[in-house]
Amino acid sequence: MMTETDKRSTGQAGGGSGGQAGATPSSAPSTVGDTSGNAMMGVTRAVAVLRLIGAAPEPGLRLRDISEALSMHKTSTSRMLSTLIGLGVVDRDRNRCYRISDDFRASFGTPLTTTRLRQAARPALGMLSERLEDVAFLSVPNGLDSLCVSRNIGSYPIQALSLNVGGRRPLGVGAGSLALLAWEQEEERNRLIEMQRGRLGKYRVEVEDIAAAVEQARADGYTDLPGFVVQGMTGMGIPVRDPSGVVVGALSVAAISERLAGSRRDLAISALREAAAMVEAQLTAGSGRLVDQHESDGRDGEAV
Repeated sequence: MMTETDKRSTGQAGGGSGGQAGATPSSAPSTVGDTSGNAMMGVTRAVAVLRLIGAAPEPGLRLRDISEALSMHKTSTSRMLSTLIGLGVVDRDRNRCYRISDDFRASFGTPLTTTRLRQAARPALGMLSERLEDVAFLSVPNGLDSLCVSRNIGSYPIQALSLNVGGRRPLGVGAGSLALLAWEQEEERNRLIEMQRGRLGKYRVEVEDIAAAVEQARADGYTDLPGFVVQGMTGMGIPVRDPSGVVVGALSVAAISERLAGSRRDLAISALREAAAMVEAQLTAGSGRLVDQHESDGRDGEAV
């Protein structure tokens, strides 16, 4: 039978006063739980930061923008961004704007040229939205999808804003997405079309519709999809090639269908061809300074 002295002695040996060697069984799970909770909170915040930066227009977001958008303390936000930069996930430019790094995008199948492509396409997007007064998009291939990486809004009161920056669509669904698919090599093109089976449930198209649209686009040299995705809206698109001839992106415009018919349809085709040539010329310029022949009005890439 244990005496009161023995009980006190045992309690002290278990860390009753010192505490370090004698965490009681009931206190241990609490410590582990707190650590786990803090870690989970850190992961949650990091993902929120990445989502916010990833959806932002060029040239990226400043520290204050991120801190205010996520209701995080500026110091905590700065520490997290520094960690993400150290991991190679986020870049910061000389203007202190943060964006997702090319290396991180590449790990998910987004080409390393995405940032340069966005820069090269900025004047072309500005030209398209100004000349046509409707919204213009830049999309890139990303696995089985197309990914919208930039957008420029026109001045016409009714804009066909059916696609946001960061928005994805199955390859072949939408004018820009179809332009990315249509000029793939035949074997790869057929494989990608077939792999869309079962992925089109939320859209009003079937695999056979995409295959037919591909053939028409290749014959025309551009995509023209009246009411293909959204009833009453038309999209038109054209591929953009890198200096080696590989399709790395697509430019497209969207509007209510009556605005892309008749003479305005011809105007859109001409503008898209000119825009693609502008982007390809910028890409061919290589590492030299990008010549901004037609400055965007600053409304490109507005995530909604």
